[in-house]
Amino acid sequence: MFRRTVPLALLAAGLAAAATPAEDLRKLCDDYTEFRLRADPTLATAIGRNEYNDRWEDLSSSAIAAREREIGEFAKRLQAIPTSELIGEDSITARMLDRELKIAVERERLSDGLLTVGQLFGLHNSVQQTFDRMPARTEQDYRNIIARLRGLGPLIDQQIALLKEASASGLTQPRVVIDRVVEQLDLQLAPDAAHAPDLAAFRRFPGSFPAELRQRLAAEATEAYERSFQPAWKKYRDYLAGPYAAKARPSVSIAGVSGGAEIYRFLIHTLTTTDMPPEEIHRLGEQELARIEGEMQAIARETGFTGSLAEFEAKLKADPSLHYRTQEEMLVDARNDAKIVEPELPRLFEHIPWLLYGVRAIPPDAEASMATHAEPPPLDHSRPGWFDLNTYKPPEQARYDKEALMLHEAVPGHLLQGAYAQANADLPVFRKTTWFPAYGEGWALYAESLGGELGLYRDPYSRFGQLASERFRAVRLVVDTGIHAMGWSREQAVQFFQQHAPEESVAEVDRYISWPAQALAYKIGQLRILQLRKLAQDQLGPKFDIREFHYAVLRHGALPLDVLDEVVHAYIAEVKEGKTTASGAPARQPLTLTLDCPGGDCPLLQGAPQTAGMRSGFVRLKPGESVGWHTTGRNEESLVVLHGAGSALIEGQASRSFAAPGAVYIPPATKHNVTNTGAEPLEYVYVVAPAAQ
Repeated sequence: MFRRTVPLALLAAGLAAAATPAEDLRKLCDDYTEFRLRADPTLATAIGRNEYNDRWEDLSSSAIAAREREIGEFAKRLQAIPTSELIGEDSITARMLDRELKIAVERERLSDGLLTVGQLFGLHNSVQQTFDRMPARTEQDYRNIIARLRGLGPLIDQQIALLKEASASGLTQPRVVIDRVVEQLDLQLAPDAAHAPDLAAFRRFPGSFPAELRQRLAAEATEAYERSFQPAWKKYRDYLAGPYAAKARPSVSIAGVSGGAEIYRFLIHTLTTTDMPPEEIHRLGEQELARIEGEMQAIARETGFTGSLAEFEAKLKADPSLHYRTQEEMLVDARNDAKIVEPELPRLFEHIPWLLYGVRAIPPDAEASMATHAEPPPLDHSRPGWFDLNTYKPPEQARYDKEALMLHEAVPGHLLQGAYAQANADLPVFRKTTWFPAYGEGWALYAESLGGELGLYRDPYSRFGQLASERFRAVRLVVDTGIHAMGWSREQAVQFFQQHAPEESVAEVDRYISWPAQALAYKIGQLRILQLRKLAQDQLGPKFDIREFHYAVLRHGALPLDVLDEVVHAYIAEVKEGKTTASGAPARQPLTLTLDCPGGDCPLLQGAPQTAGMRSGFVRLKPGESVGWHTTGRNEESLVVLHGAGSALIEGQASRSFAAPGAVYIPPATKHNVTNTGAEPLEYVYVVAPAAQ
């Protein structure tokens, strides 16, 4: 008889033990997440947390000061945690939270006082996007929409106050950006209540709503739209077109404001997670541009064309068969491309997460200046993700680069990458909702290169389109740094853009002017992922598996590039040493746990956790009662020990009936539910412990 190695009393005592550094960190992350959601209700709406759907962010000076103090308190709490004792995802989380807290105040100052006036993700577009995200299933949902419409007056007043303060110190956007935002505001002001996108929910009520309720809600929404939204939007529009524009900075470069060079370096650091100087980024762009254009010239030769690259592109531009006729034609192509790729994903990916998304056109009031983008689903999947396609002026849009665009925004780009992060039960919500553009945009640009292995790029023109898309991102490195660090005028930038990215709208240049450094993230992140892939291939040789490499890159969610480096190096080392299973997850060692169970011995388990370092709990279930739990990631193991007499149903990835006394091993990263199906009370102990390394 095996004597008990881990007494039940010892396991039960785990619940009352002092909090470990990992537990302190998780509590801190949870608290910080709740703080972020309270402070930014639009973020809460975006991730499916609807308790703040009746309000906007408080942009008053007192609220901003209070948030800064709270951020300072979170930083103190993090400093009190002995982070050197953390391992695995917890160690990564601590570093990411530290980075976040150090830049949060300055990032918000720039966002509220400068970047919010922008044609891509400015305040006015963020508001519209939030209304689109809001649920409309219950009466309270509809009242939340009405409440937010009514709250736009105070929000705009606060935003104008922030812009006045910023402009007094010379921190403003140039006139070209202001004009584009004013144009968008005019378009958003144009619809009456009967046609307003913000009131779309009030034109399609749930069938369960009585007629009287529908009429009352529709009337309240119309009143809120006409008395709150329209006056607020007109006030904002008139302020930007008048007093704000009068103080517009004369230079398109951020260097034209006081401390502009330091602001640009800060934005490079936060958006690329590197400290690359602008001059180095500029040279990198020129080098990549020369390489890519050489490859494009080679593809032109494949088609039999003997002229210059510029002449070949002029030929493509003049060919109506290589352009679209209608918006619907563009949408159909994008949807078809997505459905070609999806069945091919297992060739390059494993542990593919559940993903629901659609393809739709960007609304008419934004399509002239808003780029194609991805809209991720909320964490609870209460609505789908979206690939929002810019279908503006179809005859001017090329067909041959749209396959790359779908790969970038949908699968295996942004939407698939986000789905991997959402599916990882070991990541706190803080990690799932934190975005690092160099990682996210870098992955999406890298994803474009995978099309040939996923059923696309079947002709020279689509392969040319993929290179044109990559070249476009290399041009950004040159143009963005040219504008903001090297004194380029807008005219110089437009000329360079037209020479090296003729298929793209020159409105892109104004995007770089409005949001310095954001466009740098794509190529810098893509090149880092390609470098890491080559490193893994060279180091692992025949042991290299592209599916495992992709999983190692994706399963941790968005990461700073230096942390991604460490993750991939660790993956390589583990494969070399034989310490990994598929996907780079640490291999379980054959450990044992024995328990002294009433009525006989519990079975000897292979793969069960050791005593040291385990987290445990003790639960007593009456007949018919159930409790659910889940393990916290691929790096941990879970064991359930049933004590007493009776039976239980363990439901989850591997559902089974189970008789007590006994024990059962549950695989990592799975959710399970235990129900007492017997007639007597049943005790069970759950054990979760780090897997042996």
